[in-house]
Amino acid sequence: MNHPPQLDELVAAAQEMGARRAEVVPTGILTVKTAAWAKCFIPACKFYGSSIMCPPHNPLKPEITRRIVGEYQWGVLFQLMAEVEDFVGDQWRTRHVPTELKHKEMVAELEGRAFAMGYPLAMGFAAGECSLCVPRQECTVLAGDECRHPLRARPAMEACGFDVFTIMKTMGWPMAPIGHRCRAEQVPCASLVGLVLVV
Repeated sequence: MNHPPQLDELVAAAQEMGARRAEVVPTGILTVKTAAWAKCFIPACKFYGSSIMCPPHNPLKPEITRRIVGEYQWGVLFQLMAEVEDFVGDQWRTRHVPTELKHKEMVAELEGRAFAMGYPLAMGFAAGECSLCVPRQECTVLAGDECRHPLRARPAMEACGFDVFTIMKTMGWPMAPIGHRCRAEQVPCASLVGLVLVV
């Protein structure tokens, strides 16, 4: 079955905003695993529990994510490439933030465009911690207040159980794991992957 042709407009928009790769994908390729979600806390991510978008506060556990994905036929998947140097070394926690903020803006923009196109249930997922506030400021939602950025904040795909590495392998898109001991010359590429479920 072919996807609605107007979804190609979202692919073009993602590319115009800087995505190296973007495609309309059937939701059947979107692998969700409890193990992928558990990697947020085994071993514990440095940002674990830092915002409402991260486990254990994010309510989208894998079983819920699977049910959500099952209600959609198509999504727009995109990959924003990044500088490897921004994701390794002692300063990575601050150096990667500009790229992550750009990525979150892209997800929010694509979701907003899909909504305006007549897809009211469009739902976006980003990558990484909620860098809109963290680590410069604490998450206001955890303190019982309203979110400072309700139209821009999105949970990471991994935080909801999406197995991004398996999805990238299925797509044939390059992706390399980056750990805290990695050196730049050891890492072939760095990227952030985003998803907007559309219809």
